[in-house]
Amino acid sequence: MNLFLGFVQAQEIERRMIIFGDAGEINHTQHFLIQKAQDLVIKDKTIAFFVGDNIYPDGMALMDQEKEKTENILKSQFDDFRKTGVPVYFLAGNHDWDHSGKNGLEKVKAQANFLAQFQDRALDFVPQAGTLGPESIQLAKDVVAITFDSEYWLFPHHVKDIQQEKEDFIQELKQMLEKHQDKTILIFSHHPMKSYGEHSLKYNWKDHLFPLTRLWKPLYIPLPAVGSLYPLVRSTAFKSAEDLKHPIYREMIDKVTTTVAEHPNTLFVAGHDHGLQYIETKTIKQVVSGSGAKHSSIQPSKNLVYSYEDQGFCVIDYLDNKDMLLSFYIVDVSNTLFQAFNLTIKHQAVN
Repeated sequence: MNLFLGFVQAQEIERRMIIFGDAGEINHTQHFLIQKAQDLVIKDKTIAFFVGDNIYPDGMALMDQEKEKTENILKSQFDDFRKTGVPVYFLAGNHDWDHSGKNGLEKVKAQANFLAQFQDRALDFVPQAGTLGPESIQLAKDVVAITFDSEYWLFPHHVKDIQQEKEDFIQELKQMLEKHQDKTILIFSHHPMKSYGEHSLKYNWKDHLFPLTRLWKPLYIPLPAVGSLYPLVRSTAFKSAEDLKHPIYREMIDKVTTTVAEHPNTLFVAGHDHGLQYIETKTIKQVVSGSGAKHSSIQPSKNLVYSYEDQGFCVIDYLDNKDMLLSFYIVDVSNTLFQAFNLTIKHQAVN
């Protein structure tokens, strides 16, 4: 059974991208979503992306006695797709980098090496482990993916100064965009350029009054003092480069989005915040597909076209008229896969 909608048949799908993020924990819903995503596969037209945090809690194990467990977490994500002939690309997230710990570089290389052991050209880790990128992937004649390792930019334990690498990356990104100026560009990274999830450090009244609902949704125990303390401490005393307001994260956002600003047909695709979001501003179109195995709160915004705080994934169809159809899939109350949202992103003519 193929679940893509009948009305799409009016436009031929040239390429389908199935996008999971933060799927690196085996649980019932993670398994169900990946299994049911196989029903969306269009033969010879589908590619799967896992946009980081592929192994919780802290990436590929380096000790022999722990390796099998982490290897199985990774296999749980790609096995079904490869059995149906779907190419699979993995990007690194902060948890893959040893949860931004000192063994981060060694662990992302170990994850990439494990995938390489399968000697499967349709199973890849992008960009090359332990590099910033960018790396391009030709998805179809007129659509290109550009991948980069955003955690490499944010990682706090580099043994060398990476400022020159950042500058080289921005220059290479600019050159790639110029080379493909007439094409649609999907920029894949783990960290989003825009988000209203937990890493945005935005909080509402419920977070202040019922802070334990962040751990478990039904836990409505009023703790107003504790609830107000958490946002303050998170935003000041324990600043993390994993949060969008951090200066290093802001630097990455500013430099990447400024470089991309002149290219009208660009879509950012990421995970990191544990939910589903589609965000449109005057300058950015951002997909967040970060709930393959996790969930968390999302704050309202006028720029938030769609949001969902529980587990799910995203599908992007590139159509033969150069438009894109964006869809989000979740599990409904009857425990079936359900298309909760779809939107056509119109292609803009380039002068």
